[in-house]
Amino acid sequence: MPNKKFDDPAERLDLAYLFANISREDIHKLAHTAREIVPGVSARCAMVHVAHVAALVKKLQGTSVRPEVVIDFPDGSGGLYAKQAEAFAASKAGAIGADIVVNMRHVIERDWESLLAECTVVRKYLDGVKLICQIPYLWHFDKGAIPWLIDYAMRAGLSAVKDWTTRQNFSLPVGKTLDTSVETRLLYTEYMAGYIVRNNLPLVLKIAGGVDASNAKKFVDAGADLLGISYGKAASVREALL
Repeated sequence: MPNKKFDDPAERLDLAYLFANISREDIHKLAHTAREIVPGVSARCAMVHVAHVAALVKKLQGTSVRPEVVIDFPDGSGGLYAKQAEAFAASKAGAIGADIVVNMRHVIERDWESLLAECTVVRKYLDGVKLICQIPYLWHFDKGAIPWLIDYAMRAGLSAVKDWTTRQNFSLPVGKTLDTSVETRLLYTEYMAGYIVRNNLPLVLKIAGGVDASNAKKFVDAGADLLGISYGKAASVREALL
C-alpha cells in the first residue's frame, strides 16, 4: 500500500515520545500537538510506552487521534509473555494500536513459529499492529530476510512494517556499524515499497527515526506511507509535505 493517499499530510504522522524520562508535561504536549498540529488538523496517532498510555488516552478523549503504544521496546527481546503482559496492560488502559519490536534473532534464524506466537498474542488485545524491525541491519547483512519479513507480517495479520535505526544490533560483525544514512534508508524504502506493490500486499510501510522537514518528502516519494516523528517536528514536517 505504499504511497497511500491522504486528505492531509498530518494523517501520515505518528507522533511519539519514547524517552525514559517522560513527564506529565511531555504527555500533555504530545497529546496537545497530536490533537491540533495546526488549527483543525490532527495527527494519525500519538504513541508512548505502556506505563503512560492511560494518561495519554485521557488527554485524547473526544478526538480522532489514535492512542498507541510500543511493545517490547526497544530490543524486542522480552519474549512472548512480556509482549502479552504489555499488550494486555495497554489495552486495559485504552490503547488502540501498537508498534511491536521484533526479536531480531527470530528473523535471522527465520523462526516463523516464535514470531507468529509473539505477534498473535499482541493482536489479541490491540488493533492495527505494526512490526518494528532493524531494517538497516538486514539491508547490509541479510537482505533476503526483508521479503521474508514482509511476507511474514502479511500472513500474521499485521498492518504495517516499520524500520528501526537507533540501536546497534548484537549480530553486527566485529568492527562494523550500521549505515543509517538517509541515502541508504531511501534505498531500502524503495525496495520494500516495490516488493509490497508488486505482490499486491495489504501492508503499510512506516519510516521512523531521524525523519524531519528536510527529508520527509523524500521518504514519502520513496514509498513510505506513515512517518514516525517526535511531536516537536509535527508542524514543520506537515508543512514540508503539503
